[in-house]
Amino acid sequence: MVMKGQARWFTPLLILVLMFIMAGCSYTEQSASGEMPEMIRVKLLMPDQVKVNEEVALQIKLTQGENPVDDADQVQFQIWNEQNEPEAPAAEQGMMNADELEARGAVKASAIGDGVYEVKYTFQEPGEYVVQAHVTSGAMHTMPRAKVTVE
Repeated sequence: MVMKGQARWFTPLLILVLMFIMAGCSYTEQSASGEMPEMIRVKLLMPDQVKVNEEVALQIKLTQGENPVDDADQVQFQIWNEQNEPEAPAAEQGMMNADELEARGAVKASAIGDGVYEVKYTFQEPGEYVVQAHVTSGAMHTMPRAKVTVE
């Protein structure tokens, strides 16, 4: 059968529109089922300057969308003097797990509620320090950093 006039271009266009509609419905169903969760967001909550030998709270606030995340799989803080940055793992090693981070001096944080995790820490010497949080929640991992001046 040979299509004439408008029917020749209308049928492929109709099929294309139906494919877009079906793809949109499929995406909505995936989002509602939790298969494509929102990214976790980490906000570092710590002072820019601290005094030597004074205990300070190093905190993060962890959210996913508008909701606090109180059940992260792992939250650790790695702290080093800017002049002594630890060696990064080899590319073939991949991401370090929690035990490997602890072996390198990372400190496990405690959940204190409303998506906030905390470590109490005392800097022993003056200098510029880097504080890096390692956060794993489900399949997501993030590692934000901040600098702290110790006087």
